[in-house]
Amino acid sequence: MIPQKEQLPLRRLWKGMYWLLGVVAFGTLGYGVVEGWSIADSFFMTVITISTVGYGETNTLTEAGRWFTSGLIFLSLISMTGWTAILTSFIVECDLGGHFQRRKTARMIASFKDHTIVCGSGLMAQAVVERLARKRTDVVVIDTNAKQLAEFKKKFRRVQTIEGDATSELNLAKANILTAKHVVAAMDSELDNLLIGITCKDMGDGIAVIARSNNSAISNRMRKAGIDEVISPSQLGGQRVTDLILA
Repeated sequence: MIPQKEQLPLRRLWKGMYWLLGVVAFGTLGYGVVEGWSIADSFFMTVITISTVGYGETNTLTEAGRWFTSGLIFLSLISMTGWTAILTSFIVECDLGGHFQRRKTARMIASFKDHTIVCGSGLMAQAVVERLARKRTDVVVIDTNAKQLAEFKKKFRRVQTIEGDATSELNLAKANILTAKHVVAAMDSELDNLLIGITCKDMGDGIAVIARSNNSAISNRMRKAGIDEVISPSQLGGQRVTDLILA
């Protein structure tokens, strides 16, 4: 579904196109009535008049035909000026709104297979994305933090980003989850990570889900929900410190 903001320039583009087609139809009908020409001759005369190509008259014009042509030229000048303005506005507004970039990103993600989806943009997510990107692994990051997503794109060109709620099935579908190999649930909220894990398992059995959790109760629920690996940064950090002390 096209967002409301993107529908406005698109509507103006269609209105401009309908107006232009209306002028062509008016000219074609007018030549047929005024000059008695065939539809083909009337249409051709209308097109070369509107486009100001200057091929010359299709047939000899009567005085009434010349008056009609003069009016059609005036009308076509207004129409073409308006159409050019609408088309330019459409291109600029879509480009400024990131429409073309989003379409390019969507096409890129659609081509991915066995890629990794990282949900979140915190410290753990940043570490995961950085290491995977350096290994030239295809990565898609989903998060609401537009600034951090922009940093990912700036630093790693291969990383594709989706701005939005990572717990949403729609955003996971945009990340091409059905062909993904791994999903890393690295949100700050353990409950969000649990929900992401459950959603991913419902959408595809072959997806390996790795979730972050510092809450032991939620970690147990994650395992019961079928999440493949539950990572506790605090526990891993504690184990490392203990190993250093006892070494």
